[in-house]
Amino acid sequence: MKVTRCTASEWMTLVDIFIEMEIYYHGPVPVTRQEMSDYLRRKVFHPQAGTRVYKAVQDGVVAGFACAAIQFPAPRYSGQMFIKELFVSEKFRGQGTGTLLMKTLAAAALDAGCLQLDWLSDKHDAPVQLFYHGVGGQVIESVNYFRLSGDRLQSLAQEETSGK
Repeated sequence: MKVTRCTASEWMTLVDIFIEMEIYYHGPVPVTRQEMSDYLRRKVFHPQAGTRVYKAVQDGVVAGFACAAIQFPAPRYSGQMFIKELFVSEKFRGQGTGTLLMKTLAAAALDAGCLQLDWLSDKHDAPVQLFYHGVGGQVIESVNYFRLSGDRLQSLAQEETSGK
């Protein structure tokens, strides 16, 4: 198994595993290969997206991938690498693919001068929690994760500001 950072021209190699990820998280979804291709090319691999995409390949098959970005500010004039997604195809789970992706991300974070590597995970997914604890991850309980979506996002975006 080999993990590499993808170039912009490699988006097409990730179409199938991104569709698998969509189905894993959201159930059967009406997404076509063309729609996913457009999404990868126009959004994920857009030059201004700032997304670093890494893929794990075994015997010519994409076994897993990770998407991460470096964010600023961070402690001591460094960066913070944030993993937005780490996904391993079902047939490759339990074979070290996730661990290899995490090791690659840790090395990339250090190479970029980052002092920390952060991510979110589903607290109710016991195997995922065991995996992340197994690679040395610590749960940060001192912060809350917030989200605005749907009507709440629209409402806030449309509120007038007073300028005070």
